[in-house]
Order: sequence, then structure tokens, then C-alpha cells
Amino acid sequence: MVSNMKIREAIPKDNHELQEVQAKCLQGKEVIVSIVNRPDFFARARAYEAYKVYVACEDGQIVGSGAVGLRESLVNGKKKRVGYEFQYFTSPDHRRKGVGRTLHRKIEDYLTRHGVALSYLLIMEDNVAPKYLFESEGFRLHRTALMPIIMVNRALNLPSTGNIRKITADDLDAVVGLLNETWEGHDLYEPKSVETLAGFIDRTPAYDFGNVFILEDQGKIVACLGFWDWSQIARITIEAVNVSVLSKEFVEGFNHDEGPLPEPPKPGTTLKQWCLTPIGFQDPECLKPLIRYVNNLAMNRGIGQIFFLSEREHALLQTTEGLFRRDVGIHLYVKILQEISIGERPIFLDGIDL
Repeated sequence: MVSNMKIREAIPKDNHELQEVQAKCLQGKEVIVSIVNRPDFFARARAYEAYKVYVACEDGQIVGSGAVGLRESLVNGKKKRVGYEFQYFTSPDHRRKGVGRTLHRKIEDYLTRHGVALSYLLIMEDNVAPKYLFESEGFRLHRTALMPIIMVNRALNLPSTGNIRKITADDLDAVVGLLNETWEGHDLYEPKSVETLAGFIDRTPAYDFGNVFILEDQGKIVACLGFWDWSQIARITIEAVNVSVLSKEFVEGFNHDEGPLPEPPKPGTTLKQWCLTPIGFQDPECLKPLIRYVNNLAMNRGIGQIFFLSEREHALLQTTEGLFRRDVGIHLYVKILQEISIGERPIFLDGIDL
């Protein structure tokens, strides 16, 4: 434990120092990447209506950070205040000194004071160290979901039926109804209103009405799909690649149809990614044209990957049939903070949480 460590709320002038520490904290085992929030470290957190970013300091220098966002979400079908903890990192020369644990306890104190019923976080399935830390702090593995990554490497044919266009303010009411209908039976879903959806579009950096598309069929909105341009939020650089990734397993790891195979990742490459959110559809067939439309738009803009979050075997996965898709396991950990329980209902996971 660092004896003179202090925890405080991050402030704008911490931006550069936070980026420097974050750049030292490499992630991954097969593909090792550096993820740095740029140009504004705090842009990542502004997707949440209420959030806090904390820093751990030793002798006035930042040695770690952690963040949390608040939302009103369904838990066992009832709306509860929940917290999502994210973006923990500790400078390599201060690890195993209690930095992450101390940051978490500061965040949990904040959550408790704000009446949060449960806290949750997401951990990549091969990221062992955070599992031990958060399990020792009372988190329990609730479910293992997927992060499907669509490799954007070719233009796709679009069906001739339906009309695809950008959303307008006049569409918000219908889109909100579609989103709530799509996810109403899922825990951790935050029921939408026109005000909350408009607020998300307005406050989120690299996001506006031009990022959300709808599919109309006979004048009715039957699917909607938005994308958050992570290439404007974070610089993701491949620092190293495990040799096995460059082998045959890389190609065999994809669910795909015929077409040119994606190239294996190479050190020094800067990844450009889009996160899909929000997602709503009457049935998977309605969403397929929008997935393909956004794929083509991403290709035209030099984006290499599109990702989202999904439960295993969810109907949402059907919408990517015929695309090059690589699935990464994501562990959902939950800690109960009030006298409630979370059962086996389907789970909604929003891509912004990554």
C-alpha cells in the first residue's frame, strides 16, 4: 500500500498527465494495445449524464485513475439507480500497492452516498488481474457476454426494400418507443425518453444526429442504429502482436461468408473503430440493412472495425450474418449495494460501457 497516496476528483488541468500515465498501461495478451483518450481525456466519460473521474496521487503525481457513470436502469424489471465502474488504470511502477483497490473504495463510497442499488463492470475474459481485485472487493461474475468485432474490409450490397435515412428531432418519439420495445425485458437497460435520448446525442463528444440512422418500411420506423466514433475519442495503437495471432487461428476465429480475408493486425497500426449505439429493431431482419449501411459508411471513412456488446445467442448476433466478425468474451461483474437481487433475466449491455 502506498502510504502517502491521496485520492481526489480529477480536474481539467489533469488532462495531459492522465494521458501520459494511461499510455504506459498496455492492454491485451494476444494483441497488446495502448489506449489513450485523446484529445480530451474526459470525453470518454461525458457519454454518461452523471459521472465522476478520480485520480490517485503520490507526492502530487498521478499514479492511477478510475471512473464511474450513473444511470437509472432495470433490475429484475424495476427501475433502480446503478453505477458502472470503468477505465481503471495504474502506472506500472505502482502496481500491487493498492492503488486500484483504494480508487474503487472511493468510487463505492460515492455510489453508496447517491443511493446506488448495484455496481457493475466489464472485464475482458483474458484479463486476469482485475478479476482477482474486484472479486476480493465483493464483485461476483454474473454472466459472460460477447463483444462482436466486425472487420470492415469490403462494401456490402444493400437490400432494395425500405428507406434508410438520418434521424431527425421529429423521429425521436418513435425511436424511443422502438428502443424501449426492443430492450424492455432486459436488466441493466435504461428506459429511454425523448429527453434522455436527445441529451445523450447532445452531450456525447463525436456524436450528433448525423450518427443515427433509421430504416423505414411503409412509413414506419422498424429499426434504428447509431455509431459513436471512437477514433475521435481514443487513440488505439497496436504495440505488439503474439505470433499465434498471425497464424491460421486468426482467420479461423472469424464468423464470415465468402470474401477477401481481413489482414492480421500489425504493430504500429492505429485502430479506427466505431461503437454501435443505440440499437433498436422490430426483428433482426429489419436491422440487417442498417448494419450493412453503416459498414459501407465506415469503409468510406477509413474505419477498420465496428463493435457492440451482446449476450451469447442473442437475436442481435443474427444481424451480422455474412460479415467478418470476431467475438471477444466479456465478463460482467456485479456487486449488490442494497437489499436487491439480480436474477437470470436477459441483460442489456451498451457499447459505450467499453
